[in-house]
Amino acid sequence: MTVIIGIKLPDKENNAVELQKILTEFNCIIKLRIGINNSSIFCSSTGIILLQIESEDNALNVEKALLEISGIELQRMIF
Repeated sequence: MTVIIGIKLPDKENNAVELQKILTEFNCIIKLRIGINNSSIFCSSTGIILLQIESEDNALNVEKALLEISGIELQRMIF
């Protein structure tokens, strides 16, 4: 099973360090990480990241940690 987690970080200036710590903590289970820039706004304060994770249990652990960040939005796709 592959889980794609979409992360929307509405205030990346204040939460980017916390997000990076979590992504580093789970780096061995994150198979792919893609950052999407909002090309219509130079240096947008909102960030979007996609993560590919190969098991439901691992995805749940990552999501639990990410949801501790204030204002974060998560979406998921399962294949």
